[in-house]
Amino acid sequence: MSVTKSSALVLSGLLLLLTIELSFTSSIYLNGFVVLASAVYLMTKKKWFGLFGLVFFPLIPALGTYWSVYLYGNNPDYGLVLVSRTFAFAAIGMVFAFGVDLEELLLILEQKKLPTSFVYGILVVLHAMPMIQKEIVALREASLFRGKKLHFYSPLMYLKVIFVANHWRDSYTEAMFSRGFDEEGERTHYTQYKVCPKGLAILGVLTVISQIILITT
Repeated sequence: MSVTKSSALVLSGLLLLLTIELSFTSSIYLNGFVVLASAVYLMTKKKWFGLFGLVFFPLIPALGTYWSVYLYGNNPDYGLVLVSRTFAFAAIGMVFAFGVDLEELLLILEQKKLPTSFVYGILVVLHAMPMIQKEIVALREASLFRGKKLHFYSPLMYLKVIFVANHWRDSYTEAMFSRGFDEEGERTHYTQYKVCPKGLAILGVLTVISQIILITT
């Protein structure tokens, strides 16, 4: 048995807390803090595409929201709140996408008594994504041989993928039961996930700072 230190669960909990708070508050300072902290985190992890997405993905929706509030709203200052909130939500999304290993998070939640069948069902989908992408490419090439081009919006392509996935479902189910999977049985874990003390301390400080900003503003 090996022990792996991870901050995935704590980081996900903090992101969930911030998401709820940002949805029901109107603090520009808290939104700005979330954006700044997220940008610093992405830079330290060298996730440059995530940093790019934080800056440019919410840009047009934010400008559109501000312009709408400025033209038709009674309080233009509220437009700044919505703009900063848009960037804050984008920052939370980028941190989760580039800072949290989804498979690791699911395995941690499974060790925290999340239903095993639910966790392994999602893991099957995650691991099947590359195969599904290859199947889509194969379907497109096969259609070209028949003189018909399938686009991403073609209903026929999605219908074929659904049939293929349905066939794989039975294969995955048989494979899991053949390896001794039991929904009701007790499971042992080769890798035990523990909270990283350093990550917990940093996230704790960020949580305290965010709550102080929320209370004071």
